Amino acid sequence: MSDIQFVISEQPEELALAAQLIDGRDDNAHPLDHQVFFDSRAVILAKTLEGEIVGCAAIKAGKGTVDNGTVGELGYLVVSSYYRRQGIAQGLTQKRIEVAKALGISILYATIRAENTSSQANLLKAGFQFWRDYLSVRGTGNTVGWYYLALSANVDAEAIMLSLVGDRIQVV
Repeated sequence: MSDIQFVISEQPEELALAAQLIDGRDDNAHPLDHQVFFDSRAVILAKTLEGEIVGCAAIKAGKGTVDNGTVGELGYLVVSSYYRRQGIAQGLTQKRIEVAKALGISILYATIRAENTSSQANLLKAGFQFWRDYLSVRGTGNTVGWYYLALSANVDAEAIMLSLVGDRIQVV
């Protein structure tokens, strides 16, 4: 993986290529809203030394006005099928944690479908804690696990996570 660089990008042409990578993922459960993706707080690209984008991940825009920007949601992690199993997803997650700290985010969270064991393992390896399972808000009947990582010591993770799930139905 030493030939992969993890960089923040705001360049429209690179964001468009990253969106294409997301659109082409093999588990595309729902279509990407390109504008929402482009409005992310940070988009991290995994690029080869030649500049090819082989992965991307983001810290979503979130509800900055409600939480003063201290809560960040991870999303859009995709690695090209030719580059999987090389630690790129882990590198993207670590870079997002680094960027989140620089942005003053005090807690990161992510939602992962129950069958996506690779993403679950990636988060746990990066230090995230599993919080709870909830039914998908899309009415699909899918179970979605909620994970968080506190980036500062004075975070009330329980209260924040409860505020985020709203009226979703917990799976017990």
